[in-house]
Amino acid sequence: MTARADLLVLTAGAAVVAALLLVAGWKLAHGAPEPPLVESLRDGRAGKLRFASFNAEWPDLASGTFRRTPVEVRAELLLPEQDAGRSPAVVVLHGSDGITPHYLRYAQSFVQRGMAVLLIDSFTTRGVDDTIGDHRAVTPYSMLIDAYRGLALLQTHPHVDAARIAVVGWSKGGMVADWAARERYRTLLAPDGLPFAAHAAFYPWCGEQHAPVQLTGAPLLLLVGEHDDWTGAAPCVDHVNRVRAAGYPAKLVVYAGAEHAFDYAGRFRQYLGHAESWAACNYIAGDTHFRVVASGELLPWSRFAEYLRSCTSAGAHIGANAIAGREARAELDRFLLETVARGAAR
Repeated sequence: MTARADLLVLTAGAAVVAALLLVAGWKLAHGAPEPPLVESLRDGRAGKLRFASFNAEWPDLASGTFRRTPVEVRAELLLPEQDAGRSPAVVVLHGSDGITPHYLRYAQSFVQRGMAVLLIDSFTTRGVDDTIGDHRAVTPYSMLIDAYRGLALLQTHPHVDAARIAVVGWSKGGMVADWAARERYRTLLAPDGLPFAAHAAFYPWCGEQHAPVQLTGAPLLLLVGEHDDWTGAAPCVDHVNRVRAAGYPAKLVVYAGAEHAFDYAGRFRQYLGHAESWAACNYIAGDTHFRVVASGELLPWSRFAEYLRSCTSAGAHIGANAIAGREARAELDRFLLETVARGAAR
């Protein structure tokens, strides 16, 4: 699988150009004073912080040697009004646009519903504003490590219920939220800790699957657009069918007429000619070979570059869809209530 390491470039960010012009004041500026580096949240703190993580490519995870390139990652912990008990929590993972008002609005809505939120910024301390034009700049494997390091940190907080922490991600972050449910990654990244209690992903790329299907068993929710020509709906349909056939709890909602970034605010539709669409890429990964879902063909990893050339294409659309966005937010609220937030303030 080393052959694909430099080629796994996920076109997974919701790149809303108009929104990007408005977010300079929301992003964590490179020149701002560094928040404190923390190894534990036992002191009950909230606010901006940094925690230790690692940069990684696929071979680093495959070999278990991902600790070779340490990095400090920024995050912000938001807490609901405290009572005598412990709150459920959500780890929020952004897409390739980085921290924007889109994710902050979701984070604030979770807090209003009685949940703590750890909003992870996987880009700033890696010297990256966004990965819209270069998705290799921060790999999904690095973001996966960030997610599990954030989970471990949240589990130390005296006002957070360690057994009720969900992860929610969008696009590139949504793919990471989905991958975090796979037992191979939990075993590697959180061997002694509790896993995430629930996983929700907006328009992730679902085209890399594993056989056999082995998940942590936490519920999985995928929310995708019917006409998403960037990361695609069809691979997610196949993925969820395989997950459910293996006996794991999973739900997929496909929103009619919706495209990538359908839950963003405003009214826009844009064609991004420089985007690389992976909507037609769908394969099942093995140790020495991968199987193309569409044809059933079993190929060695030495032919992965050839396969990518055949399944990727240039250009993709993004667009807000008010109806789909509203329905997806309601679906997410129900999912979190059923999995982690029951009993939290409403």
